Amino acid sequence: MTIDDIQKEYLPVSKKKIRVLCKKYLPYKMIGGRIFVPREALEQLLYDRERKDLPLH
Repeated sequence: MTIDDIQKEYLPVSKKKIRVLCKKYLPYKMIGGRIFVPREALEQLLYDRERKDLPLH
């Protein structure tokens, strides 16, 4: 998934915050200046109710 996909489908926050989240908490790949993250890893991170330290505010 790209940052645009994450913003449209999961998190309606700024792309800058999503980039920080991806680089800090998820395995990602940079291809041609775009960040790609696995959908499964993103969903697991977002649905973990015990996580309180995500920078989404």
